[in-house]
Amino acid sequence: MPSAFKKIVVICLYLNTMTLYAQIQPATSHYMVNPQVNNPAFYGYKDGYNFGANYRHQWANLEGQPSTINVFADAKLNQIHGGIGINISNDRLGAYNNTAFKLGYTFIQDFNKKIKLSVGINTGATFSKLDGSKLITPEGTSTNLNDPYLSNQIQKSIRPDLTIGVAIIHKYIEIGINYSNLINLPDKFKGTTQTLKPTYGRVFQTYISSKIKVKENFTIQPSFMLTTDFKELQTEISLIAGYKNYISVGLNARGYNKRAFESLSPIVVIGPLKNICIIYSYDVSLSKLNTVNKGSHEISLNYFLPNSKLYKNPKIVNNPRFL
Repeated sequence: MPSAFKKIVVICLYLNTMTLYAQIQPATSHYMVNPQVNNPAFYGYKDGYNFGANYRHQWANLEGQPSTINVFADAKLNQIHGGIGINISNDRLGAYNNTAFKLGYTFIQDFNKKIKLSVGINTGATFSKLDGSKLITPEGTSTNLNDPYLSNQIQKSIRPDLTIGVAIIHKYIEIGINYSNLINLPDKFKGTTQTLKPTYGRVFQTYISSKIKVKENFTIQPSFMLTTDFKELQTEISLIAGYKNYISVGLNARGYNKRAFESLSPIVVIGPLKNICIIYSYDVSLSKLNTVNKGSHEISLNYFLPNSKLYKNPKIVNNPRFL
């Protein structure tokens, strides 16, 4: 496939996602480890301070392939009866670049010290950029794309972002639903005589994960996530087996529906030091794209600091006056 044609195909896949059945939103194989990246209701669900970073290099060896970076942090704060979180992400795809800033709050209610119900909200903005110098059209040149909706200059757009979520958290199971891009405004890129207005649609997600103790030091974690814009469905099904907090291995399957089985992803989770977690996965493409790419690499780094390490109960000293 010629280099120029690759760029055209990639940008068209992005701007016409529902027509060509591309991803509904940037994919991740680590959704079961970092549910707060998608759902603000999981801010502070670990009862401490959580810091993380994620990088996904999708469809390696395909020019203009997607790459996504997430940097996030959240914390449980008893003073505000909930948690707060922040997420900064950058998603690149060919000539298209999205940078999102999200800040959120979650109200957490404990029931019988076993079940937590949380309701969260994320607000922020997405800054989009379309680099016209990287676009090539069938009848255009580098100086004139010969398309009224496109320009060979860099075009920028800003749109607000709003996400709400609900989660139920138990010692052995997590359930969450979230609804993102509620405001759903289009980007606006000025062409030569017309304005290109790509839209993205609202996205609804359902997430379920459970950690089951098999033996003294062994657990299995089945997880499931369903993502839809009410036109298309994207599914994630995974199973991870772990030994203590030292090492876990598993497999994730994505995109199984009536059209395609997109990928299988072996996953490895290791904890080299206490409270530090490293996750790596490799997506093996099973769709027709497997002929032009070498799969997808994804790595995450997490650090968790429990509140119990910061706020220890004070030492009790008996006062003889009250004995």
